[in-house]
Amino acid sequence: MLKRIADGPLKLFPASFRDYPAQLQVEVTTRCNMNCSMCVKYAPESDISETDLSFEDFKKLGPALEHCEKLVLNGIGEPLLHPDLAAMASFARERMPERGSIGFQTNGLLFTDQRARELVDAGVDTFCVSVDSLDSSATEGELHGQSSTDRLARTFSLLNQAAQESGTKIRLGAEFVLMSDTYRQLPDVLRWAAGQGVEFILCSHVLAYHRSMQEQSLFNPNTPAAVEIFDKWKSIARERGQDLQNYFDFVWTPGRSMKREQLFDLIREMRAEAERRNVWINLRSLADWDQRNQTEEYQKLREIYACSEKLAEELGVELHLPPLMAENELRCLFIEDGVSFITSKGEVSPCQFLWHSCTCFLDGSEKLLRQKKFGNIAEVDIDEIWSSLPYKAFRAEVLEYEYPYCSNCPMVPCDDIIGRSNEFEVDCLGVEVPCGHCPWAMGGLKCLM
Repeated sequence: MLKRIADGPLKLFPASFRDYPAQLQVEVTTRCNMNCSMCVKYAPESDISETDLSFEDFKKLGPALEHCEKLVLNGIGEPLLHPDLAAMASFARERMPERGSIGFQTNGLLFTDQRARELVDAGVDTFCVSVDSLDSSATEGELHGQSSTDRLARTFSLLNQAAQESGTKIRLGAEFVLMSDTYRQLPDVLRWAAGQGVEFILCSHVLAYHRSMQEQSLFNPNTPAAVEIFDKWKSIARERGQDLQNYFDFVWTPGRSMKREQLFDLIREMRAEAERRNVWINLRSLADWDQRNQTEEYQKLREIYACSEKLAEELGVELHLPPLMAENELRCLFIEDGVSFITSKGEVSPCQFLWHSCTCFLDGSEKLLRQKKFGNIAEVDIDEIWSSLPYKAFRAEVLEYEYPYCSNCPMVPCDDIIGRSNEFEVDCLGVEVPCGHCPWAMGGLKCLM
């Protein structure tokens, strides 16, 4: 494995194989001042207890901070609830490289003028505030910004004032979660946020931690390459007097007919082309999304995307929009960029997807996620954990990108990825990392990095 690391991913992704992580995401607390039902903390079988990372344990990251290019001080909870947040930022700033960045995402509701000033003075340079809605009638009142717009406006004002008084340059951002109920508000949120001095808007699709949230997701898990093949054979089918949508009726209807057999032959040809091109396809999902993409909602969604991109350019705001459909190739930016994740208990995990154990819903099925950890900073030095053979081997195997593209597989969801019958050991291709079903790798989810 060591030779494989040296000969392969090490050359392509050197940040992942330095002596220390290039970036750290530290969950300072799992406590929060909001109780959103959509939160992962309230997902079935979540094991996320309410804890704070002690300042003493945070200090154990000191050697790694000397090599850290970016530090993000948040995870599941609200960072502003941690009493030592400013002290942590100050400790990190004293040790990080001069151009290193410190930031966090927040609901923004707990800022005071004193809190804003102490964090700016401590060296925090990036503040990303959640603003999901400006319309108090849109949902039941849980979304960030909804019914608290004035409070959030005050937050931005306090941060701008603190930066001005200290003579410090900070970056203000807003986070917006794209959901069926709220995506139409994105242009309004853009205008409002720009008026508050926001430099960037970070948008992400929603990950459903509850069954009821599945319908809120706007992310098409099929790749453009798969859709291209589907569209080609949909046209061929039409020329032959066939409709690909009829395939599913024929599959479950007994009997034989010439039309049925001709359609089955056509489907086999389509799958053969996909195999030749090494493209994973899920025919059921492609057919469902083909119909969904023609709905008024998806026409409106594409209009909102185009309008928002134009508006952001006019306002001078960086707009980070996720793709509407999955990327052609799975990519783990967490591993590529050398990021390591620390829980509020001090546990070291490789990525956002495997940070905590909980359930979520992907491809219409409940999935049990199990945390992956390689050690605890309270017990072992971070450099020893980062450089341990199991952790290095994990990163190397992720970066080989030899695992299946699960959401585009006709067998999804299978026992290998649902996680119900047994813990993950290997996938259908024999790969030992559970990465083929990751929405971050597909491009649908974004976070502050």
